[in-house]
Amino acid sequence: MKPHVDTDKASPDLSDNGQGDEIAELRRKLALAERRIETSEARHRAVLDSAVDYAIIVMDMKGMITQWSEGAYRILGWTESEILGKPADCIFTPGDRQKNVPASEMQVALTLGRASDERWHMRKNGTTFWASGEMMPLLDIEGSVAGLIKVLRDRTKEREAAEKIRQNAQFLRSVLASSGDCIKVLDLDAKLLFMSEGGQRVMEVSDFNAIKGCLWPDFWYGNGHAAALEALQVARTGGVGHFQGLAVTMNGTSKWWDVQVTPILDANGKPERLLAVSRDVTEVYEARERIELALNAGAVAGTWIWDIQADRFTGDHRFARTCCLDPAQLAAGLPFGEILASIHPSDRAGVEDSLAKAIKEGNRYFLEYRVRQPDGSWLWVEASGHCERNFDDKPYRFPGALVDIDRRKRHEMRREALLELGETLRALSETADENAMAHAAAEAMGRTLNVSRAGYGDVDETQDLVTVEQDWCADPSIISIVGQHRITRHGHYGELLKRGEIVSIADIEKDPYTQNHSEPLQAIGIRALLNVPLMQSGRFVALLFLNNTTPRVWTDDEIAFVRAVADRTWAAMEQAEAETKLRQLNQTLETEVAARTADRNRLWQLSNDIMLIATMEGKIIAINPAWTEMLGWENDDLIGSNILDILHPDDLAVTVAGRKDIAAGRTLMRFENRYRHKLGGYRWISWTAGPGDGLLIGVGRDVTEEKERIAALKQTEEQLRQSQKMEAVGQLTGGLAHDFNNLLTGINGSLELLQIRIAQGRIKDVDRYINAAQGAAKRAAALTHRLLAFSRRQTLDPKPTNINELVQGMEELIQRAVGLEITVAPIVEGKELWSTMVDPGQLENALLNLCINARDAMSDGGKITIKTGNHWFDQRETTDLGLAPGPYVSLCISDTGIGMTSDVAAKAFDPFFTTKPIGQGTGLGLSMIYGFVKQSGGQVRIYSEIGQGTTVCLYLPRYYGVTETPETLPDLKNTPRAEQGETVLVVDDEPTVRMLVTELLEDLDYTAVVAADGPAALEILQSDIRVDLLVTDVGLPGGLNGRQVADAARVARPALKVLFITGYAERAVIDRGHLDRGMHVLTKPFTMEALASRIKSLISD
Repeated sequence: MKPHVDTDKASPDLSDNGQGDEIAELRRKLALAERRIETSEARHRAVLDSAVDYAIIVMDMKGMITQWSEGAYRILGWTESEILGKPADCIFTPGDRQKNVPASEMQVALTLGRASDERWHMRKNGTTFWASGEMMPLLDIEGSVAGLIKVLRDRTKEREAAEKIRQNAQFLRSVLASSGDCIKVLDLDAKLLFMSEGGQRVMEVSDFNAIKGCLWPDFWYGNGHAAALEALQVARTGGVGHFQGLAVTMNGTSKWWDVQVTPILDANGKPERLLAVSRDVTEVYEARERIELALNAGAVAGTWIWDIQADRFTGDHRFARTCCLDPAQLAAGLPFGEILASIHPSDRAGVEDSLAKAIKEGNRYFLEYRVRQPDGSWLWVEASGHCERNFDDKPYRFPGALVDIDRRKRHEMRREALLELGETLRALSETADENAMAHAAAEAMGRTLNVSRAGYGDVDETQDLVTVEQDWCADPSIISIVGQHRITRHGHYGELLKRGEIVSIADIEKDPYTQNHSEPLQAIGIRALLNVPLMQSGRFVALLFLNNTTPRVWTDDEIAFVRAVADRTWAAMEQAEAETKLRQLNQTLETEVAARTADRNRLWQLSNDIMLIATMEGKIIAINPAWTEMLGWENDDLIGSNILDILHPDDLAVTVAGRKDIAAGRTLMRFENRYRHKLGGYRWISWTAGPGDGLLIGVGRDVTEEKERIAALKQTEEQLRQSQKMEAVGQLTGGLAHDFNNLLTGINGSLELLQIRIAQGRIKDVDRYINAAQGAAKRAAALTHRLLAFSRRQTLDPKPTNINELVQGMEELIQRAVGLEITVAPIVEGKELWSTMVDPGQLENALLNLCINARDAMSDGGKITIKTGNHWFDQRETTDLGLAPGPYVSLCISDTGIGMTSDVAAKAFDPFFTTKPIGQGTGLGLSMIYGFVKQSGGQVRIYSEIGQGTTVCLYLPRYYGVTETPETLPDLKNTPRAEQGETVLVVDDEPTVRMLVTELLEDLDYTAVVAADGPAALEILQSDIRVDLLVTDVGLPGGLNGRQVADAARVARPALKVLFITGYAERAVIDRGHLDRGMHVLTKPFTMEALASRIKSLISD
């Protein structure tokens, strides 16, 4: 309604006295105001009707509809003319109307100021749709409740999507039930947590609870148990374990299974559970076993037939190749004696005996032996066969086959050799005979690998010498090389050994490291060599060596075996040396114990600290005389009583907890509590206490006066620190108000022009006004953030800091603090400034206070120069500064003020020294800066002359680590889109924030689910709706804050990722608590780009 002014009665006619023009001007301004009101109302209506995605309904206190938006018409179907004056409960379902839901919602909105709901609603055509919305009181211009406003949004599609997710989950359960694989979930201790229905069927499990929690490896038999443990270990480290083994079903059926074990990762990519999938391969295994049995009797490395009566031995080409025989002659037939000649001399007798026994008794022939190879080496084979008899029961034919078992056999020999060596080394460790240990290792290597020579030598790296005191030789024809040998005389591989690298040479005449030094090596019978260095603290101290008189290629298995021998021998030698030293130490132990006992007794009697021996329950067994001096108690007063009897009641809980820690084996340092003096009053005692022989042993010192001094000093320092900050903040207030007015003018002006240009249809100018408003808003947010960070009370931890960035960030605050009549000129290091490890909050405080001091020295204005730089101080320079030599970063503040005398400069850092008038300075500012810099490992220096100004320089040590760099946010239009079905729950009591975040999520193809308070959010999180990320404000209505909602949600959804969006004032709600893994914080105000980037990174993590 337009305001009415009766111009005839508003004022008398003043035209006669010259005031008529003023009245006309007032009337014109009034008319202009009326037109603006009409334009504003029309604009508000246009804005209301433009929100077509929302139904906005206004009703009076009786629930009758008084206003109906264009969005309400599009969603619900009624036009405004059809619905005005009708009760608002017509949009509710008949069931909700019967339950009196509309009235209840109105009552909640009037009582709590807001009522949120998600339910089915009715359209004009009778169809229903799922909507989320809120109802709120509508206030008039005087602040009184004039009615109610309800805002709805159609969420039917989102609900259908959630239902689809539920159906998919049900389908997945059906798939698992129909699968023939046994699918299990284990915890990291391998306890059984879950088994699929299909798995229970194939494992013949009738009651899963009967085996739930059992150790899964215990289900496996034979080698399967060890294989299961190995597969579990692989999966725990993030790999995929695989094995096949035998397990018995719950009904006793033996089955072979092919098993794969994989990790189930948590939100941080670390294994939190294990997935084991077993497939029944019994039929395949049994078929393969039959094939293996057939192969055992078939041709692997060769087959033969021996005509016993004719002594004619024939074989295939593989047999000929294996035994180094002529294939044509073998095919034609050879006497058995020529076959026997290809067998190792040590094995021939065993072959003949086994064959004779098989022919005589008719048993299967099965034997392992060695056959000659072209290079003179020997190959291990496994022979199997049987003797056939004719109708006269006489042996006439002996077929058989060879299998190459060389790799397996040599592996077994190496393993047995290591076991035997271990027993030998343990026996020798009792005598600490290192030479015998070295010889045992050399013999084990030589015999197992069938080399010519093996040995151990001590190395003098400075003299380039190896001293061999004893070696092992295969036979008397091999000469011993006991003595000293110069490493460089035998080749150029010395540097490799010094680096700890194994030297493996197959032929000294062809290897580049030895081909020019072959003669000295051949002179001592070396044609091939293998040297393994033994290192101690990075130094080459000993050598294990193998020599062969003929060329030989050293295999990886052989090198690994020699390395294993070296490691075990070296460990045994070191252990033997340590045991020798221990025995020597034990010889003097009794004397030392006696001396220490006497010292302890003297200390007990003479100590000014109180000493206590008590049971773990607190019963006093012994006290020293200092108790009488410190607390007045005599020995007879306390022996047999409980220490808690004289304890201050307020310290009981912490003392009992400390006693439990001691009982658990821990030692407490500076554990403080109060004890009653015999004459009254309590004294603070600082204890060092721990367990000893099942008793509680403690030494205490009276720190009552120290604590009182510290408490008083802390209170004074805290008051001073905060007053200094508040003084600095006070200096900033006027300038900040001016800046904020300018920024708000820019924001409001840009928005008004934006509104006008849109109404005029001049869209091309829109971006300019939007950018201007956004820029001003961001500058305001940055200024607010800097002021809040500076005025905080808590102490920050030191962190890697770039002082250039800190100075640039503080420049605006400093200028406001010192005033516009003083010029602030930062001169930062031109090249890259080093980082320093410092508390940035303390450094900011120091910088600002030094600039304020500089301002006070320039009453008529002047210039403050802030300069940073890198410095490398040598011994002379650091001696003058009282620093260690090395790199430092400087921060210098110079002024053009009055300066100070050398006497004043020398006292400037003294506590309570000030040149300011009484009431204008405490004298502690520079003292606190000095203490802060010294604690940071640096130094402070003042350079000043009368009339020439003052320079204060802070020198801080260089930090070599990496400083944190600010995150670069992608453009919103380039932000990656959501994957299929990713859902985000948005919880915020501010509709505008919910609307903005929801719109952003939908633009990025996420499914958005919203809630306005904690209970509504928790109801969603406890349902089956998919939620990949919870985005929540901290301060929420409804009795649950955002942190409580997140904690409650993680009971049912332990892997739920959470992003708190919070203002500065609410941050403490999070920071004072512990942020669990997967929880993150984004501080308001934030940009949409920052929010989009954070949401995508959290969901993708």
